[in-house]
Amino acid sequence: MQLPDSLRLIDGRLIFPDSVCVLHVNGAGEMLLVRQDRATHDRYTLELPGGKVEEGESHVEAALRELFEESGCVANDAEELLTLDMDFSVSVHRTHLVRVHKLVMDARHTAEFGLVWMSVEEALGQVLEGTLTHAPTVAGILLLAREGRAER
Repeated sequence: MQLPDSLRLIDGRLIFPDSVCVLHVNGAGEMLLVRQDRATHDRYTLELPGGKVEEGESHVEAALRELFEESGCVANDAEELLTLDMDFSVSVHRTHLVRVHKLVMDARHTAEFGLVWMSVEEALGQVLEGTLTHAPTVAGILLLAREGRAER
């Protein structure tokens, strides 16, 4: 069987490359989400920017690169927050949540991306309604809500 894009099958387990998702909240208490076309589910989703960690990259380096690729935004102050095991059954897939600070937006680059700024409170409401379901995004929203960001 031919597996796509760096997926491996080892001893009956599907091994995904590590991935990252980027968490950023602006001064108004709004978090950055990107609109993603998820053809396999025949719908658009709102998610934290993110993607695959390339060979030789740290999680922070991958997060900064993915942030730029998916949003046109640049940040240089970042910290790894937590690691999520996306599945414990027949696959191995870890996603690392990285928070960035001091985001720089350039309208010439960000105009082409589907950026959405949403209050943490509204995002939490969408999680509880079942509208936002991307697991790393949900984890980021719950983390922010626990920190009290949803109370702004």
